[in-house]
Amino acid sequence: MYNKKFSINNPLKGFAIILIFVVLGCTNSSEIQIVGLNHISKVVFIAPTDTISFTIAEKNDLLSLKKVLEVSGIRFTEISVKKIPETILSGYDVIIVPFAATKLLNETALNAVMQAVKSGSNLLTDGVSSITQSLGIKLQAKITTITRIRDTHFSGNTLYWTTSCEAQTIDNAVRNDSILAFDESTNQPIAVCGIFGKGRFVSLSPLFDPNTTKGYSRFPFLIEWMESNLGICRIAERQAVEMYFDPGMRYNSPISIDTLARMWRDQKIKRIYAAGWYYDGNYDYMPLFKACHTNGIQVYCWLETPEVSDSFWVKYPQWREKTATGRDANIDWRKLMNLADSSCRKQVFKELNEFLMKYEWDGVNFAEMYFEPHPAGFENPNNFTPMNTIVRNEFKKQSGFDPIKLFDPQSPDYWKKNKTSWRKFADYRKDLSYRIKDQFLDFLTSVKKRKSGFEVMLTGIDVSLQPAESDNIGESTEYNLALYKKYNITLQIEDPSNCWGSGPERYEQLGKFYRKTVKDENRLTFDCNIVGSHEQGYGGFPSEKPSGEELRQIVYNMSVHKIRAAFYAEDAVYPHDFKNISTVLAREASITEKDVNQWKIKTPYTITVNAGRRNLGLKLDHKPWFAGDGGQVIIPQGEHILSFDTLQSTISTISLQHITGELKWAKFPHNKLEFEYSEEVTSCYVILNKKPQNILIDGKKADIQLVGNKEIVLKLPQGKHVVKVE
Repeated sequence: MYNKKFSINNPLKGFAIILIFVVLGCTNSSEIQIVGLNHISKVVFIAPTDTISFTIAEKNDLLSLKKVLEVSGIRFTEISVKKIPETILSGYDVIIVPFAATKLLNETALNAVMQAVKSGSNLLTDGVSSITQSLGIKLQAKITTITRIRDTHFSGNTLYWTTSCEAQTIDNAVRNDSILAFDESTNQPIAVCGIFGKGRFVSLSPLFDPNTTKGYSRFPFLIEWMESNLGICRIAERQAVEMYFDPGMRYNSPISIDTLARMWRDQKIKRIYAAGWYYDGNYDYMPLFKACHTNGIQVYCWLETPEVSDSFWVKYPQWREKTATGRDANIDWRKLMNLADSSCRKQVFKELNEFLMKYEWDGVNFAEMYFEPHPAGFENPNNFTPMNTIVRNEFKKQSGFDPIKLFDPQSPDYWKKNKTSWRKFADYRKDLSYRIKDQFLDFLTSVKKRKSGFEVMLTGIDVSLQPAESDNIGESTEYNLALYKKYNITLQIEDPSNCWGSGPERYEQLGKFYRKTVKDENRLTFDCNIVGSHEQGYGGFPSEKPSGEELRQIVYNMSVHKIRAAFYAEDAVYPHDFKNISTVLAREASITEKDVNQWKIKTPYTITVNAGRRNLGLKLDHKPWFAGDGGQVIIPQGEHILSFDTLQSTISTISLQHITGELKWAKFPHNKLEFEYSEEVTSCYVILNKKPQNILIDGKKADIQLVGNKEIVLKLPQGKHVVKVE
């Protein structure tokens, strides 16, 4: 046996060892795919060349599949069935063959598809076809009428099909594939995932969506199925989600506020609107600020006038609002105060001033200053407001009659008989609402002048889609737009509850309407209420509250006109749906694999990309990059090359782990950090891994607020600035 000690004095062997290390180093960084690094799937969509002969259902299904991919930001190459023989299908990670395309597959094309799956490509198909037969999927002989289904992974609730479907369920006894969805009446599968050769497939026995061209009427979690089973990765996300937070909804929650704030950060929540009506009660706001700010989350005070607080209601009964029947206006959860009374307003402003100045609020959301009742209006005198004596006397002086007479069937001014009298008071309510809002916004903008980086937001109920609501609740779109202009504030629009059961397209309509006036991209926000608005499938949506595809398309339709997206509320959103929001907000970002361990990224805004594993060496545009947290990498707007390596660089010891504003660029010289950011409406929070010794903002030394324990949080000024950290 040959056994000789290695000697460094042997030049040939020394050279060989050096060469081995060089090769290993090169291989490690560029030639071998890093284990655990996310893969960006190449997707091909097989489409029929001509759809004239297809039924409406088949055409809808084809368009629906394309729509859900577009909304999710999943890019694909589209080829016709005729092009299959000249296409190397095995070069694609995922092959999508809708039912309409399967009808045109000849034997050659079918064999090409099946061979690609055998070789390792993954497949998505719907309907009963030659493909399902080739996969070995057996069907029950009996036709089933499907009206209710269950998803085995993403919803524990019944999903309703208001347009019933006649279909064959899947006989899974032979293949024993993984069941994705089943018919609730028979417990038989209608969507399965299985293995075919080296590839995987997802197959639906009914059509995906023959009822609409949007893809949300039957299977709301198709994208999640593709992600879980076909290797699709939704890599890009935006830290731009805005959420309402009512501490009362978390009153008995075992989750601590520190854990909750960390969870919000992971869910890409940028800011929360925290209920402000507990200010004189037993809720301690200080831990909320500490937890949120140490996680780089902005905190706004959410006001719900004419509600002030429970304590205010008890303490000042003389200022309680009255309804048309004379009772105190405790309607639903809100205890309404008479804000037409100047003495009441003065006390409210005094208490709110103390509250807003006491804490490090990043802004205030002055929300839902309308009159009850919604949506009944004059039809419900027991809840109809305002009917306090100040309002009655002021209106009587203006119009010559007491508005209480509007609700007396014996009066000549009874609202159902006298439309002139009704119109006078309906217009008066809108004008009064405008005056109260004007006085509040005047007060809140005075607070803004005394606080740095403080956004003032007015949330109004939209009445453009349902004009009758304007008279029912005393709300006016024109008045809200006038206040937006007068105070140069942010306008948030909430659609009324009788619109919540309609389609996501309503937000595209609203965007088109409000963008005519609100040109500033950062000054328009839409609010979506995540509540049970589709009882037993009402409106044609399977899930009783927005989830999956419906929620994705809500966000998509908001983003069409670059609207900030807000949601009520953080406790109502299903856990998996936070990713649906943050990924759709980032859908315009394009990510492709340029080379092994190298991604080409093009994005119009700051995003985070999920590398798939932690502790990687990163380079952006061939320079060391230290922006991100764990496997989440922060990418500035623009075109970039992101490179990965298993060897972490030691050039810089400072990393930028989180930023709430738009990151324009960053540099990481040794022990230093330089970057430019933009945050137009409030302060920008930046999280670093180490406490800096010196901070320069636009070349001037800055003494800024630092918070945090293990991580260091900088509260940076509103606007566009260049920062240097040592």
